[in-house]
Amino acid sequence: ESFQQATGLADFYWETTYYQHPYHRRSLQQALAEAEGYLFFMHGWTGSRRIWEKLPIQLAVKNKRLVCFNLDVNGFGNSPFLEETPSAEQCSPAALISAVDHWLRAINLWPAQSAHETQPFYLFIGHSMSGAALFFKDITGWENENYGFYALAPALFCNDSQRRAFFKTMGLVGVNLPPSLNAIKNSLAPHVIEILGNGASPVVKNEHLRIYSQTTFGTIAQVIYALGVSADMPHRTDWSRFRVALGHKDKIVNLANTLDLLEELNFTSDQVKVMLGDHYFFSFGEDSPASHGQNRQCLIDDIQLFCRQLAPKAAKVDQNHYNNEYNVHKV
Repeated sequence: ESFQQATGLADFYWETTYYQHPYHRRSLQQALAEAEGYLFFMHGWTGSRRIWEKLPIQLAVKNKRLVCFNLDVNGFGNSPFLEETPSAEQCSPAALISAVDHWLRAINLWPAQSAHETQPFYLFIGHSMSGAALFFKDITGWENENYGFYALAPALFCNDSQRRAFFKTMGLVGVNLPPSLNAIKNSLAPHVIEILGNGASPVVKNEHLRIYSQTTFGTIAQVIYALGVSADMPHRTDWSRFRVALGHKDKIVNLANTLDLLEELNFTSDQVKVMLGDHYFFSFGEDSPASHGQNRQCLIDDIQLFCRQLAPKAAKVDQNHYNNEYNVHKV
């Protein structure tokens, strides 16, 4: 109940992914106790935990001491708001990541439990809407934690007045439409999904269409409005914990504007990757550009590298032993 009051969400849904040895099954509690790090995957507007496809599984197989959490956030999927039309404050980028913090507290995953010999790291991976949310995370209470952020095509429009105006107007129109005009919402679906999911796999496109169809128009519109109305620059003195990846022909997130913004925030070149592709440059299917398949592998490698950089030194030694022990029985 306190979670609902703090976030405006009726529920918060997640799935966990972690390695299981064929002959030595582990409970989630055991996997958490043995983990060197937790990865949190957060989707974009009208998405869900399913847009990540097999990415969490691939990472869990490569590093058997990771626990991946696939989240439904910001009113989408199985995490709806209490109200059909939440307030703009409840679904803003800052509110999205704040709700994740409330959830971490509610399930006792943060602050890190003292039972660990070494504290696990937290890596937050967000796409589009959720990528933008990472930039607004409140780090109060995180001073003694090991954590990082990986933003994929973050929908940050602080310095993009054209896109801000577009999203704000679209949101206002949608919020003010009566429920009886659902036909308008449905007629827009194919066009919205085509722009959003250009180059993505059929699985991702179909999931966006499913979520778009089942979500109240109030939520859909208000989240767009919140992205458009948020002109505040993210404020942080240290951006070294961030990595960002962008698509070179993203129709949602303008490449040049985003690079200018990152430069203004004092990001360094080694924190930013530009990949050949669109908004879903990491999703690969039968109609996707060949570069998307390469991007996906590049992203997996980069996340693994980031995990190694975040992992406690003691855990790095243990990881080699752990992987060697189970090397014969990879799934």
